[in-house]
Amino acid sequence: MESNPSKVIKRSSEFLSLKESGKKCWGSKWLLLNYKKNSLGRLRFGTTASRKVGSAVIRNKLKRWVREYFHDSLQTDNPVEIDINIIFIPKDIQFYKDLSYQDFMAAMDRGFSMVRKSL
Repeated sequence: MESNPSKVIKRSSEFLSLKESGKKCWGSKWLLLNYKKNSLGRLRFGTTASRKVGSAVIRNKLKRWVREYFHDSLQTDNPVEIDINIIFIPKDIQFYKDLSYQDFMAAMDRGFSMVRKSL
């Protein structure tokens, strides 16, 4: 098995499969987690942040936070065998500019704990 316990979902067919057959879980009013079990022995994740979310700088910051979240949480937790897509819902552009890392982490923790309970 690889040293990195997670892998990034990149193919549009995989995102579509998650959208069509996956379950949905809201971490907050602006964060949607779309997920389903896999049989690969590890977590795979992808991030969706449309242009309506904000500038490229803002979108990249959110994606970086998602990568950091999974990197940090997977170092301590038991491996989870799911495919998950983190979707940022468009809000007022100033919302994501002002979003703090702590608020993001709290929303991810809420959503990911609900995902774990439903498995």
